[in-house]
Amino acid sequence: MNLTAELFPPGWYLVFNVIYLIAFGYALKTAPWNQLHGDAGLQHRLGFSLVLVVIIWSLRAGVDQGLGIHFFMVTALHLVFGWRLALLVVTLGQMGMVLVGQEAWQGVGLNAVTSGLAPILTTWLVWRWQDRNELYNPFVFIFLVAFGGAILSVLVSGLVMTAVFTGSGVYSFGEVKDSFWLFVPLIALPEGVLNGMLIAGLIVFRPEWVALFDEDKYYPGR
Repeated sequence: MNLTAELFPPGWYLVFNVIYLIAFGYALKTAPWNQLHGDAGLQHRLGFSLVLVVIIWSLRAGVDQGLGIHFFMVTALHLVFGWRLALLVVTLGQMGMVLVGQEAWQGVGLNAVTSGLAPILTTWLVWRWQDRNELYNPFVFIFLVAFGGAILSVLVSGLVMTAVFTGSGVYSFGEVKDSFWLFVPLIALPEGVLNGMLIAGLIVFRPEWVALFDEDKYYPGR
């Protein structure tokens, strides 16, 4: 899902740009640059994911003025690369959308927070809860973290967008509820299926590619 930046007051751009710059700056400062520099395979996967994300985000359906719906795939990005590199892909993806004319530059922070940072944080919380409770089972990782986390990410992103629409006065809550929220369930379930299937395939064939999947914990004694 993405928001058309031109509809919102300039102050909203500033607020979301600052929020995102703080998060992105911290991600850049703490990202595993040494690992990325020394792993050509990781670089290739990151580049491929960036291209794929831009393509997926470009395939959108207009719901109402100022709102387009598309798949995120951010949950899979987070689980595969960790939140820091996932945020890097989201940022570069937003820049790519600007370059191809799909987004306005002033709305980068707004869309990156609602469609990137919010889903990443949601997925991290689901994964952290699973890890803290030591639910180390591959099926739990697939169905709870990947599938369930992706669905929850869409719902949380929808709530954030609702707050932005109503808080800025662009739409009333009734208008958002009657138009936007009719489509949220229609994208939430497929989002969960896509992310779940992708992570399931990677866990079976390339578990070492999934950064948040610790084989020693999920396959003890293997």
